Amino acid sequence: MNGLQLITEEHIPLLQDFLTRYPRRNCDFNVTNLLAWGKIYRNQYLLWQDNLVIFNPKYQNVCFPLGDNFTPAELANLVRLFKQEYPEAELIIVPEEYYAQTPELDNYFEVSDDRAWADYVYEIDSLVKLSGKKLAKKKNLISQFIRAYPDYQVLPVTNDKLDALLRFTYKWKRERSAEGIYLMTELKAIENTLAMWDILPCEGIIICLHDKIAAYSIFSPQTPDMADEHFEKFDPDKKGSAQIVNWETARHLQNRYKYLNREQDLGMEGLRQAKLSYQPAFLVKFLSTKLKA
Repeated sequence: MNGLQLITEEHIPLLQDFLTRYPRRNCDFNVTNLLAWGKIYRNQYLLWQDNLVIFNPKYQNVCFPLGDNFTPAELANLVRLFKQEYPEAELIIVPEEYYAQTPELDNYFEVSDDRAWADYVYEIDSLVKLSGKKLAKKKNLISQFIRAYPDYQVLPVTNDKLDALLRFTYKWKRERSAEGIYLMTELKAIENTLAMWDILPCEGIIICLHDKIAAYSIFSPQTPDMADEHFEKFDPDKKGSAQIVNWETARHLQNRYKYLNREQDLGMEGLRQAKLSYQPAFLVKFLSTKLKA
């Protein structure tokens, strides 16, 4: 299709420009995710009416444009344009506010809310304070970890630690016999993120016990008031390691952002329960569409 280009590292400034001018809360609209996962799916972009359109050719997903120069009728024409070469192409990730302000979208699309792809967003102060009965168990596990490992360290992710992070991640996978398409794809996304560490707007922390990794997290800016946590891994043999890395990540971000987006549960029941247990402030809906005939 004319105008489509493969997204590469060279396009990071372009992505940052559009996402700065048109910030979105969905984690799919994040520079790090667009590169780390986009390399796997060979995501492409199209400049259309001064807007930026991201396209996933594997699933034929047309992401809602970054910009404001379009109407529902023009969005329908955009999808028809893609359908000429990609018959299954559909528009996804319609912002809630756009749908609320533009009800005539229903004249052109059937709109649905895909719960499995909704983002979980938390107030960072809440993740630090862990107040109330519902979060008391989290707080207790953190206290147990601190008592068991009073000399633990919180270190920043830097270039000299990237190989150790990869080894820890591979060990995590082996010990859980973690398989499945999503887990294998996530592993590749982590590899991509670390390989591009110097050029992505990423940060991370490592929970370190006597020069060994007990947990780590990787995150980056999402909007002016929100950070997005992309990856979090921990050693389940260290009781409280999952809770301590969550808590230390929140403490690291506390004075810079109000919210932390911890991304989706992908319909995995265990992951959903884990994310709900931290009492999210709200979910960012994932609105998909199907073009009407």
